[in-house]
Amino acid sequence: MNNTNWPKRLFALDVSRGLAALAVVLRHWIHFFYAGSALPENFDKSVEPLYGIFRILYERGELGVEYFFLLSGFIFFWLYRSSIADRSTSLRDFWVQRFSRLYPLHFATLLVVACLQMLYVSYHGHPFVYYFNDAYHFFLNLLFVSKWGFEKGLSFNYPVWSISVEILLYFLFFFTAYSGQGRGPFCLGVSVISFFLAIFIPSAIVILQAASLFFLGGFIFHLTLLVSPRSQKWKIGIYVITVAIWILTIADFYMFDFSNIILRLGVFGNIFLLGYAYYILFPLTLFSLVLIEIDHGPGFLKPVSWVGDISYSSYLLHFPLQLLFVLGVSMGLLNPNFYLNPIYLILYFLLLIPLSYITFIGFERPIQNAIRNKYRSRVVTTSNL
Repeated sequence: MNNTNWPKRLFALDVSRGLAALAVVLRHWIHFFYAGSALPENFDKSVEPLYGIFRILYERGELGVEYFFLLSGFIFFWLYRSSIADRSTSLRDFWVQRFSRLYPLHFATLLVVACLQMLYVSYHGHPFVYYFNDAYHFFLNLLFVSKWGFEKGLSFNYPVWSISVEILLYFLFFFTAYSGQGRGPFCLGVSVISFFLAIFIPSAIVILQAASLFFLGGFIFHLTLLVSPRSQKWKIGIYVITVAIWILTIADFYMFDFSNIILRLGVFGNIFLLGYAYYILFPLTLFSLVLIEIDHGPGFLKPVSWVGDISYSSYLLHFPLQLLFVLGVSMGLLNPNFYLNPIYLILYFLLLIPLSYITFIGFERPIQNAIRNKYRSRVVTTSNL
């Protein structure tokens, strides 16, 4: 089995990554309600603007990060596993690609947040939301290790924690592929073991859950290789199940509370709900998106591929933009209760999305290309990874 008949770029994955990033951004609107580094007691999420419409995102939008890990696993096994295994992609090539894609914007936003937090502290005497903005945590962020267990708390542009964890996964992935491992059963085994270890080792839960999802993404890649050549009946069945699962998920948030019924099953109900998004909802979604695009080509989503292009910039820029909004309050330019008004929520996204695209076009891509052209020994660019 191989993926030579697949499109060179799967736009469906790009778009889904961009939407997941925007879901995390909306979930973080809650930052505006913080008093210092914590929410007020008895905080009621229903006061967030347009809560009735966006309830599922306000409640669980942070799961977009989990989808990132799953998607990354799929993409890396698709694009890099074979070339690493046959030594056509060296460790140097691999890390130049990762560094050029991730570090420049991370470094820029780290500096911006450090400056904006100092300005915010000058008005309020304490930082906005993330408190550990000292030299030690700046150094951790500088090295991209802000979530490796060395940290004392949340710091600087904290959403970058997920990228910090991905760096660890890249190490693990490279040496897995280099050693000739990483086939379907191996990926599934690592995923399941990591998932259950996360339950029993709370201190490592973040990294273990991320590893579980990353290698599950690798398993979905191998599963796609098996299913994509099969008859359309197989695929239609997968699509129907995926749509049904999403309908049930949305119904759980807006109409019926299925979760409480499942919790009555005790420990098995808890494990099911814990693994529902990880092992059912997101894998089926990813699986379906890839199969559809392999069969029908990328044309139908190519016009909106920019949504995927802005995923990294929107993810890293949204907290600095929040800082600008609260500094606007500090300077008397905005009403202190602006965050309750849906108009400001809309304005925030109307600013963030174009800013993210401009950043991608004018900063991310040029610097990425410059670094790769200078340091890579060969060019293997197939997507905006």
